Amino acid sequence: MTYLNFLESLVEDAGKLAMTFPQNMPSRIKGADRNQVVTSADLAIGSQIRWRIRERFPDDSVIDEESGAVRGASPITWIIDPIDGTSNFAAGSPLFGVMVGVLRHDKPVAGGVALPAFSETYVAEAGEGAYCNETRLRIKADGDLAQQLIAYGMDIHPSEISLDCRMLAGIASCCRGIRMSNSIFDCMMVAKGAYGGFMHRRNQIWDCVAAQIIIEEAGGMFTDMNGRPLDYRYPLTKTADVFSILACGPGFHGTITDITRDQPPQ
Repeated sequence: MTYLNFLESLVEDAGKLAMTFPQNMPSRIKGADRNQVVTSADLAIGSQIRWRIRERFPDDSVIDEESGAVRGASPITWIIDPIDGTSNFAAGSPLFGVMVGVLRHDKPVAGGVALPAFSETYVAEAGEGAYCNETRLRIKADGDLAQQLIAYGMDIHPSEISLDCRMLAGIASCCRGIRMSNSIFDCMMVAKGAYGGFMHRRNQIWDCVAAQIIIEEAGGMFTDMNGRPLDYRYPLTKTADVFSILACGPGFHGTITDITRDQPPQ
């Protein structure tokens, strides 16, 4: 089945809805983690996306970051992040996006991302390539890491700040510069070739699936920060799991994972 056209329309319309909300809108912390916030926009966008998926694919499972998981009868699971970078969005920053990924069993098969503040829509499907506004994306296979910008996403957990800083120091010594929006914006800059890589130690399944298929279909690699595949088996049971991620061109993957393996937790 081809998902590209549906995904393009789905995330593009969700992005347009996001842009109707005012800047600097109220947000609230979810649970005990101050890094996790939600706004009324997250809830409205998630509802719109779920409704359209249910209308078109009523037998599929759905995981929405804000509303939880609903099991369906088919082997397909839709993974929704209504706003990735909610803290940015709530503060009035344009560095946020809408993400929808599709798993068949445990394999990413399609994904869409909208960066509405930049009027950019990214889509990919297994075997069909990755596109930004209908332009084919192709990540270079090799290059000089010293000439690359590397994005590093970091949530503030006091017990882990020292590890993130050691990771940053190791990467910064090998690249041209560090960038940090802590959102899907950074990963899509890898897909476009603007950045050489994107790293983040604390992600959940809705942060990963759409990004992975776009990066891989563009010719890049998407693994955990030690270079291992991400485990999406039984996805409805993974909503509390934490994934590290590394998205980059093939030529940088080994060098970056060597650096991350040299920084064990203390």
